Amino acid sequence: MRSKSLAYLGVALVGLSLMAGCVRKNAPTAKAPTGTDAATSAVAFLDKKFAVLPFTIPATDADLLAGYLPAARVVPEVAPVHLDAALEQDLAGSKQSFVPAGMAASCAKSAPRGDESGRLATLRYYQNVGKCAGVDYVVVPLVIDWRERVGSEIGSTNPASVDFVLYLIDVRTGGLIKQFHFDETQQSLSANILDARKFVSRNGRWLSAMELAQEGLQKGLAELGL
Repeated sequence: MRSKSLAYLGVALVGLSLMAGCVRKNAPTAKAPTGTDAATSAVAFLDKKFAVLPFTIPATDADLLAGYLPAARVVPEVAPVHLDAALEQDLAGSKQSFVPAGMAASCAKSAPRGDESGRLATLRYYQNVGKCAGVDYVVVPLVIDWRERVGSEIGSTNPASVDFVLYLIDVRTGGLIKQFHFDETQQSLSANILDARKFVSRNGRWLSAMELAQEGLQKGLAELGL
């Protein structure tokens, strides 16, 4: 299958001037109540403190702050563990200030949800986690779907597929400042010529779910200003 993919490389180089895209489902459209649309650049967060919660698997739509869970989804129990390790590694070089992961996890276990119902209760819960940790912002990571590649990096019958979201919560206002939604299934070059740049950067390889997720995490943290 690798030889077939490389045969399209010449076509890919011609298409490099096209906009690079990735095949993904539509990002959530339903909006939860949010705070003011504040800037999320690294400069905007100087002298601020963050708590990064462990990855969790949402059980119901109310666990999300926007959108809805897909009808069919699969998330192995080990996926959040691997994602936490990757997230910790990516944040190691950040210039932002973070409370210890143990403190964030402890507050996540003890914080109350509040008196509201549904997504308002979920939002209030994250605000309470931030108050418990004594931070300005809370980063909430949720893994929604996780499908491992079937095959190898040189040939795959079912490519990897990853769906996760990162929320950034303002503890003072209790508002959702920003969210990053990553939902991608790797495609072959022949299936999507607009992915030519990704195809070349990945050396024509079929990524594992973890490799795909790592790409998404790096992009998401950059968009959130972390």
